[in-house]
Amino acid sequence: MNQAHLDLISKVVSAAAQLDLPVWVGGGWAIDARLGLITRGHDDIDLTFPGERRREFETLIVGRQGRITEELDYGFLAEAQGVLLDCEPAYWNGASYEIDGAPAGSCPEQTEGRLEGLSLRCNSWEAIMWDYFSYANEIPRSQWPAKHKHSYELASRALGEEAIHRLRAAFNLRQEE
Repeated sequence: MNQAHLDLISKVVSAAAQLDLPVWVGGGWAIDARLGLITRGHDDIDLTFPGERRREFETLIVGRQGRITEELDYGFLAEAQGVLLDCEPAYWNGASYEIDGAPAGSCPEQTEGRLEGLSLRCNSWEAIMWDYFSYANEIPRSQWPAKHKHSYELASRALGEEAIHRLRAAFNLRQEE
């Protein structure tokens, strides 16, 4: 399944580049791209796109034999070429694109990941970890599937213990608001 995902990521990134449409890979694929290696099997592809260009992004997905399957409170799910896409908008703040509620720098402009020769924009390590904090609020870590535990550990090692503690404190403050 990973090869089908990589093929689709390549097609989406290439088509987006032709439109000058920034797209960021998130979740497990972002971890892998940031590390430069595939660490596990993947069930879906998390993608972040400019919120004000949603229609263009949807058209891009449809052009890859895709369809929007479900609206979510944070974005939408789509299916393309048999692969689930979990899509979330980012919004321009005057200086950069950011995911609502995520730490600053969630969508770096430069490519910071690489998989099989493909350079990728990826959600920041901090944004990836923020998602894990949210996930832990819904499902205790002891109940996470092994793949999520593994990816969490990879992201934790990349960020370091001190950064994780700072980020967790900021996340907890945000939850209290």
